[in-house]
Amino acid sequence: MDDKKKKIVMYFFYLLVVLLVLSSAILILPVYQKYQKRYEFLAKLKEEASLKTAESIALNRLVHSLKHSPGAIEKVAREKFGLCAPGETIMRCKQENANQE
Repeated sequence: MDDKKKKIVMYFFYLLVVLLVLSSAILILPVYQKYQKRYEFLAKLKEEASLKTAESIALNRLVHSLKHSPGAIEKVAREKFGLCAPGETIMRCKQENANQE
């Protein structure tokens, strides 16, 4: 009879351990899902931040070159505003669409 009581106590102990593990999993699962969502959001923000940093560096380089390089100013004036130096003539060509043959 003593051996039977030990088996019952062991089964009860195993049942208690299984219930403890299951209840822990049930309590932890929503928190883990929330953690995953925030981790993905953080990764997206880091990617956006790196893109914005690269854009900022490129704009800072452009501003620096416009402040210190007459050639850069001339390039912007020619390309964006269509200006030319005295005595030069601007010739523009119409581009045909590749779909029209």
